[in-house]
Amino acid sequence: MESTKQEKYIIMKQLLLTLALVAAIPAMAIEEKDTIIHYADRQIVVSTDSVATNVAIYDKEGDELVKTKETSYVDGQEVERIFVSSPFVPIKKRNRLNFYGHLPDIFIGTNILNGGPEMHSRDSKSLEWGISCLQVGFGLNNSNSLGLVSGLQAGFIHNHFDAHYMLTDIDGTPNMVVNEAEGVKTSFLKYGFLRVPLMIEWKNTFSRSSAFIGFGCSIEWREEVRSKYRIGHKRYPITRNLDANTVGVNLEAYIGFGNFSLYAHYSLTKLMKSGPACHPFGIGFGLDF
Repeated sequence: MESTKQEKYIIMKQLLLTLALVAAIPAMAIEEKDTIIHYADRQIVVSTDSVATNVAIYDKEGDELVKTKETSYVDGQEVERIFVSSPFVPIKKRNRLNFYGHLPDIFIGTNILNGGPEMHSRDSKSLEWGISCLQVGFGLNNSNSLGLVSGLQAGFIHNHFDAHYMLTDIDGTPNMVVNEAEGVKTSFLKYGFLRVPLMIEWKNTFSRSSAFIGFGCSIEWREEVRSKYRIGHKRYPITRNLDANTVGVNLEAYIGFGNFSLYAHYSLTKLMKSGPACHPFGIGFGLDF
């Protein structure tokens, strides 16, 4: 009797073991279908069962990273879908409000004082140059062909005069006078500026380049307005008291294609509060990089 019970116990034990092995076979088959992808110091495991495809990410120590959003994909069923970006690949979002304008990276041109014949200007030798330190843009239409452009520009201006004349201060008023010094090679006015343009730009793309045109205004801060002349290699300061308008407003415009542009600006504000009524006018070209 005891032998019969022992035989039944052994048979039952073998049957349970067989059933456990049979139950484990599908799971083993599923694990064999797993796809493992190694990226940097991460291990990405893609597994598929009869319902869904699942993605899990492990670090180099084998610990699973915590999910912040669902990463399970189901075929042929109505589910709420949440799309997530990879934590390893940066994605640049396109926004129709982002507008890339064409303020020149560097620019150089002629600066004309427009002070009349009494200024004795040598416009062909009067120069300005500068750079655009910052540029921002805001799209105004869905096609992104029209936008509002602003930025920060910095540069220098040299206005040259006839070598026999100089700009000086007479009782608080700037005036041109005859220079009695001998051997004067150049006589000039110089100052630096910071300019904030506000432009409306239209552009159209042809192949890989754009044609563009912009117009608007700018606010300009003028610093270190001074008058000098030069004999040989030595410069002689005349005066810094030129009653200058340190803040001015300009009309601005530019047109161009690709990396090249032509620009012009006209000052609505006089350069000097008193003395000759000079409204500087600049024209030149700019380059983008």
